[in-house]
Amino acid sequence: MKRIISKLFLAALLVAITCGSAFAASAKVTYVKGKVEVSRGNDWVALKVGDEVKESETVSTGFQSEVRLNYNGSVMAVPALSRVTLETLKSTSSKETVSLKVDTGAVRSKVTHTSGKKIEYEARTSVGVASVRGTDFAVFSTGLAKVFSGAIVYFDIKKYVPPATGDEDEEEEPAEDLGPADAVTPADEIDGNAPKGAKVVGAGQSSSIDQDGQTSDPFDEAKKRAVKAKNAVGSAADKDGQASGVAGAGAGSSGPAAPVDADMDISLKIKGF
Repeated sequence: MKRIISKLFLAALLVAITCGSAFAASAKVTYVKGKVEVSRGNDWVALKVGDEVKESETVSTGFQSEVRLNYNGSVMAVPALSRVTLETLKSTSSKETVSLKVDTGAVRSKVTHTSGKKIEYEARTSVGVASVRGTDFAVFSTGLAKVFSGAIVYFDIKKYVPPATGDEDEEEEPAEDLGPADAVTPADEIDGNAPKGAKVVGAGQSSSIDQDGQTSDPFDEAKKRAVKAKNAVGSAADKDGQASGVAGAGAGSSGPAAPVDADMDISLKIKGF
């Protein structure tokens, strides 16, 4: 009888250890400004510093509001008038898995690379998917993505294939320490499931996805600012020309088109980044 009980105990312990090899976790609230809430059940509950946001919960920010979350060292900053769902927060001894869904507004993520761990970190909108390996980036619900350091793979949401879930709880071998990616890192090294045609967007670059699902080539942010300044000067010159009776009104307003994000032109300069 003692031998049977001992075997049953060991079996139960083995099951507990196996189930605990991959677990859903929560992100901790480290900064709050203004009205910030989380959806729980049928209610919206106010968040404060020290609270936790669990996997599958949605965070919403009001006007002139902001929240920052920390998950195992990686930071998610959600600016005003945004709604972001923490679809997946999972950790094992060999892998970190984070999946965010941006319903409205934007989210900026500063992903911490952990030595010996594979990082699967993605942020999705209704039009695009950004997949990363240790980087600082932002995605907007309008289809724009910006990279501040490292690199992301960016592609049309219609090409997105959710990760397989059948064996996700099985323990894996320690991952090779690849470190953060950059603009010349092949797409499939950043995301093994990156579809054909996916764009690698590096530090200081942005990319956008239009209504037809076309992902733009990475656009240098410094050049974009220069184009905006040039267009602004051209527009001012046009107005002066009209006042002087010069023909060709509006000629300075048709310069090269850059990704448009005037409604979010805060560059996501979140406090502490």
